[in-house]
Amino acid sequence: METFTGISELILAVCLAMVIQNWILKKVSVNYIAMIIGILMALFLKFPVNRFIFEPEVFIGLVVAPLLFFEGQQNNLHSILRSWRSIFGITVIMIVIATCVAAFGVVITTGVSMPLALVLATISTPTDATATESVSHGLKLPKTVSKYLKNESLFNDASGLILLDMAVTWYVSKELNIGHTLLRFLFSSIGGLILGTLLMGMLVLTFQKLLRSNANFDHSGYEPITALITIYLIMPIMIYYLAEHIQVSGIIAVVAAGIVANAGIERSRLTSLSYTYTSLTLTRYLSSMLNGIVFVVLGIVIAQTFQEKSLTRLYLAILIGTVLYLANLLVRFLYSKIIMKLSAKDAIIFALGGIHGAVTFALAYMLEQTVISSSNFTLILYSEVSLIILSMIVPTILFRRLLPKDRTDFEKEDNIQQIKCDMVDYAQSKLNEIYLPKRIRKQLEFDLNAQIDETSMKDFIRELKKSVKATELTPSQKEFRDEVYRYAFREERTYLGQLSQKEETRPEFLNLYREVLFGRSFVFAF
Repeated sequence: METFTGISELILAVCLAMVIQNWILKKVSVNYIAMIIGILMALFLKFPVNRFIFEPEVFIGLVVAPLLFFEGQQNNLHSILRSWRSIFGITVIMIVIATCVAAFGVVITTGVSMPLALVLATISTPTDATATESVSHGLKLPKTVSKYLKNESLFNDASGLILLDMAVTWYVSKELNIGHTLLRFLFSSIGGLILGTLLMGMLVLTFQKLLRSNANFDHSGYEPITALITIYLIMPIMIYYLAEHIQVSGIIAVVAAGIVANAGIERSRLTSLSYTYTSLTLTRYLSSMLNGIVFVVLGIVIAQTFQEKSLTRLYLAILIGTVLYLANLLVRFLYSKIIMKLSAKDAIIFALGGIHGAVTFALAYMLEQTVISSSNFTLILYSEVSLIILSMIVPTILFRRLLPKDRTDFEKEDNIQQIKCDMVDYAQSKLNEIYLPKRIRKQLEFDLNAQIDETSMKDFIRELKKSVKATELTPSQKEFRDEVYRYAFREERTYLGQLSQKEETRPEFLNLYREVLFGRSFVFAF
C-alpha cells in the first residue's frame, strides 16, 4: 500500500508541475518545477523515495530504461548507422579521456586516493538529454550539436556503468585490470546491441503478422490491439532486466530495441491505424510522465542527501564536484573542437550541453551496496550533487547569451490558436453560403466554436440540455448532418492548404492539419 501511495504521489507531483508551468511559470522548464516540487516533498512531506524507487536497479529498470527506449524510438535507424563513428567517439573515447582527466584532476587538487578519484570520475561521465532540454528551454540549439548530444545521452550510460565497475573493483582489490574491462565492455555492448535488436525485431515481425492476419481477430468484436500495446509498453523493462541477467548492457539493449521499433513503425503506419495511433499516443504520454518523475525524484534525493547524510568536509565535496565538472567541460570542448571539427562556439555549446541528472545519482547510489566506506560514500554523494547543480546552473546562465531565442511552446500555441480561429471563420463563412436546418446549424456552430475554445461552461450545459430533450435524428437526417460536417472539415483543410504555401507557417499548418484529420475521424467514429 505504501508503494502504491508513493507512486501516486510522484505522478500527482508531475501533474502539479505541468499545471504550474501551464498557468503560472510559462517561461520556466517544467523539469525545473518538478525538481523544486521534489525538494519540497522531501523537506515537508518526508517522502520515502528510498524505500521503493531509488533502489538504483529499480530506478534504472523501471524509469530510465523505458525513457531511453522511447528516446531511441525517435531516432532513424539509417541515421544512427551512418553516425556510428561519432557515437563511438563521444560515448567511448571521449568518456575514457574525460574519466582519466577528471580522476587525475581530483587527485592533484584534493589528494584523495586514485581509486576513489576514479570512482568519482566514472560517475560524472553519463549525461542526460532531458536535462539538456531543461537548460535550453526557449532557446535554439544548433542542429548538429543537438544531434550529438542526443546520441551521446542514448549510449553513454552503458560506458559509465562499465567504467564504474572497473573503478570499484580497483578500489576494493587494489588491482586495475584494463584488459578485463575492455573485454567486458565489448561483450556487454555488442551483446546488448544484438539482444535488443533481435528481440525487438522478432516482436515487430510477430506484431505485423498478427495485425495482418484476420484469423487472429475475434469477429465477435474483440481485437488483440490491447494485448499488443501492453506487450509493447512493457518490452523495454523486460529487455533491460533480461540483458542485465545475462550480463550484457541493458541500456544499449533498450536503445537498440527502440531504434528497431521506430523502423517497424515507419513502414507500417497504415497497417493498423488504431494500434499505431494508440501506441504513439501512449508513448508520448509515458515519456512526459517518466521524464517528470526523473526530476521529481532528483529533487527528493538532493534534499534527502543533505538531510540524512552529514558531511564534515562539505568544502571538499564542493571542490571535487567543481573539478569533475571543469574536467568534463574541458575534455568535451577540446574533443568536439579537435576531433569532431565543430566551430569554437558550437564546441562550447556541446561542452556545456553535457548536463547530469538522476542517472548520475543512480550510479552513485549503486555504491551503497559495496564495501566502500560510509564516509567515502557520503563524500561521493555530496560531490555528485555539486556536479549536478553546476552542470544545470552554468549552462542555464550561459546559454541565454550563446543561443538565439526560440519561440516558446506558448508563443507557438498562441500563433496556432490565431490560425485556428481564422480557419474556423473561413469554414463558417462557407457554411453561411448554403442552406442548413436550424438544428444542424446550431450544432455545427457550437462544435466549430468548441474547436477554438470559444464555448463556456454555460454554453456546454445549454447544449447538453438540448441534446437530452431533442428527439433522435432520422437516418436521412444523420446522413445529411454527416455530409455537412464533412463539408466543414473539407473547407478547413482548404484554408490550411492555402496557408501551407507560406514557409513561416508550415509547422503550424502540419499541427493543425493533423488535428483536423483527427477531428474528422473522431466525429465519424460515433
